[in-house]
Amino acid sequence: MSNEQAEELKHKPVVFFVDDEDGIRLVVRRLLRARGFDMIGASSAEEAAEVLDRYEGDIDVVLMDIALPDGWGGRVAQRLLAVRPDLAIVYTTGMVEIDPIESGGLTGSDAVLRKPFTGDQLVETLNNAMASKRGRS
Repeated sequence: MSNEQAEELKHKPVVFFVDDEDGIRLVVRRLLRARGFDMIGASSAEEAAEVLDRYEGDIDVVLMDIALPDGWGGRVAQRLLAVRPDLAIVYTTGMVEIDPIESGGLTGSDAVLRKPFTGDQLVETLNNAMASKRGRS
């Protein structure tokens, strides 16, 4: 096995999770790490922009809460995509009374994961988003 092949086997997908609830970010970090992912996080739209500016590594997928205290997730994701157009985006929400597609300015092709979710649902949704993004590149 070449060094390049060995390095590729070691690559863990990196998830950038933006959610204002510390407890949810902690649980998701544990779920992801147990399933072979790495995670970086932010608690607000402003912090997400700062993290993206200074983080030099690859990010495979953004997991974005739709309702942040300082911005709507769809708008925040559009700003992140302007800087890194190769990002796959998955939205998450706990708002059962609101249709995130209609009210959030999202499209029917945007992946939305409703809270609460299991680790398996999370990973399946993230993997599908990354595969879909690779298919469009």
